[in-house]
Amino acid sequence: MKSYLRLLISAALLFNINKIHAACISESTASNGTVYFDLNSLKLNLNTSDTKSIHVARFSAEQLASSMGLNINDPIFSCDDNGYLVFGESVYPGMAGNTEHGTGKLTTGIENLYLYFVAPTGNLNNMKYPITDGRSYIYYPPEKKKITWKDIGDIDVYLYKEGKIKSGKSLHAGIISILQTSNGIRLLTIRNKTRYHVTAQGCMALSGDQTVKFHDVYSSSFKGKGTTAGHADFNIGIECTEKIKPTITFSARTINSAPESIIQLDRANATNTAKGVGVQILYMGTPVPIGKPFVVGYSDRNSRYNLPFTARYYQTDDRITGGKANAIAHFTVQYE
Repeated sequence: MKSYLRLLISAALLFNINKIHAACISESTASNGTVYFDLNSLKLNLNTSDTKSIHVARFSAEQLASSMGLNINDPIFSCDDNGYLVFGESVYPGMAGNTEHGTGKLTTGIENLYLYFVAPTGNLNNMKYPITDGRSYIYYPPEKKKITWKDIGDIDVYLYKEGKIKSGKSLHAGIISILQTSNGIRLLTIRNKTRYHVTAQGCMALSGDQTVKFHDVYSSSFKGKGTTAGHADFNIGIECTEKIKPTITFSARTINSAPESIIQLDRANATNTAKGVGVQILYMGTPVPIGKPFVVGYSDRNSRYNLPFTARYYQTDDRITGGKANAIAHFTVQYE
């Protein structure tokens, strides 16, 4: 009699397991879509010590639908009351975190460098991967609702750095994340297209665009061709790693009959532009040649530099005519 009861109990347990089995079904004949991002197409400044998110790629909902051969409003799948959508399955382990987009982090094998994903335009309860505890994202759709790519929305890929990144490491090509249902219907695979080899940039500019303002300068302040008047000080900030020699190159329009350090005024031929003058840039009192790199020091350690420059007007002709005297120069930081 006791053996008979055991059989009945076992049968009842098996029956209950089958009853609660979760299922999702495909609502189309489309196959799994695949999209790629390529870190080698980006210019990444990784040698700074700051913490920041770096946008790598955006895959639009239209693009994701197209990868499956669908339109954005075509149904993809639906689930019963216990089926769900899973965003995860990366080759990189997840870990807890709290990025500026409220996600966890995928470890890449490169110290201080992580990956994460967000879907900012969809309506699936703020889809992101990994979630803050490092696990995969799970979404339970309304029962029998047919989910489309419009519901899921665009997917953004981010790198997340928490400090300086050392050169020499690589982020391998391969599957970075998978979007699929709880019973294994794969919808989308996101892959890193090529192996990314980290080469931390030796120097980078910390200064953005600047406007250097002069006070009014009178023509009587000049004493003849080759003399100068007025001045305005400005700084360019750069950060460099150790054992390199940083250089800066200014580029601008120059004046044929003037020294190579003289910049031509904007709209030089306009009637309201001053005539007979240009702008000269000096570094620590020495004129800076336009179009040629000049050394600004030697970095023997990880350093930030605030480089002092001065701009002044330079008389290029025998006669000066008053007017607007604006000029533009661009600079590039390089290193050896």
